[in-house]
Amino acid sequence: MFKKLVFSFLCFYVALTSSAVAALQDSWTFGLGGGWAHAYDHRIGSHYNFGPYTYTTSVESDGYGIKALAERNFKDWFGVGLGYNYIKDQKIIFSCNDCKFRMEDHYNIVELYSRFAYPLDEKGSDAFFKVGPTYNWHSFNHETHSVWGGVAGAGIQYAFTPKFSIRGGYDYFYRAADRKFHPDDERKIRIDQGLLYLTFQYTVQDDPKPAPAKQAVKTTEKVIHTLDAGILFPFDSSVLSNEGKNAVSTIIKSSEKFEEPEFEVYGYTDRLGSESYNSKLSQERADSVSAEFANQGVNTKVAQGKGKSNPVTGDKCANIKSRKPLIDCLAADRRVEVVVSGKTAK
Repeated sequence: MFKKLVFSFLCFYVALTSSAVAALQDSWTFGLGGGWAHAYDHRIGSHYNFGPYTYTTSVESDGYGIKALAERNFKDWFGVGLGYNYIKDQKIIFSCNDCKFRMEDHYNIVELYSRFAYPLDEKGSDAFFKVGPTYNWHSFNHETHSVWGGVAGAGIQYAFTPKFSIRGGYDYFYRAADRKFHPDDERKIRIDQGLLYLTFQYTVQDDPKPAPAKQAVKTTEKVIHTLDAGILFPFDSSVLSNEGKNAVSTIIKSSEKFEEPEFEVYGYTDRLGSESYNSKLSQERADSVSAEFANQGVNTKVAQGKGKSNPVTGDKCANIKSRKPLIDCLAADRRVEVVVSGKTAK
């Protein structure tokens, strides 16, 4: 019978776990209840001799059971439980012609089981299957014997709220007892127990884990500030004007969005004058702007004069012959570029 029952439970388990998910993940459940117990496989001898009398034996297989449990749901589909079962009020009756007496036995069964559940709602109602080993103590006629066994069970749980629920189930305890009942009978008698029970549960869920902080994605950006040399310096000079100092302050302020910004300063002149003169003037202007950054607490990575190189006017002023109009036309080439680079978070 036990093999058939286990096979039925396994079929039930396979059907559930094809889409099974426990209703309340990361929770503890504690339960207490009881119900009707029935003993199976009593192969006790029909006659025993005590002294001069021969007794006929019979069994009262029905009794009651008390169940306590604690369970932990680790995953959405899997939990582990620890249970204690006390079964009592089953009797062995010895009768003779003019006498009759009863010997009561009782069981203490500790079970460790895996619980697989199929959800019925979001509060914790489910249908479940359980299986695992047991350790059993059987007391009879003031003697206690212990033996290893197993449990398989199934049931339905209804949750009134996520915290409070009721459960109805049936557990089959294989090999609840395996022992001799009389010194004159060498047979070892195996007794299985079935417990139809009702328990009440209280469930405690773990505090929700905070979502991992989203890591900011940092990118490197570069901004080029182009400053008109006519505003920064008097004509043919590298002395920085007040307007130039204010321009440096504005650049520093705008760079606050960067993480550890770096500053590069490049000076340029127009094409008028000699190469050496323009190279010297552009370097002096780059150094002057770099010095003002230092005065305001910022170090520059580069301060370099590039003379006539990289004109921005192109061929715009090619046909202008008069000096004054040409100087005005080439004004855009006379500049200082400040390159600010750094990482920003998106």
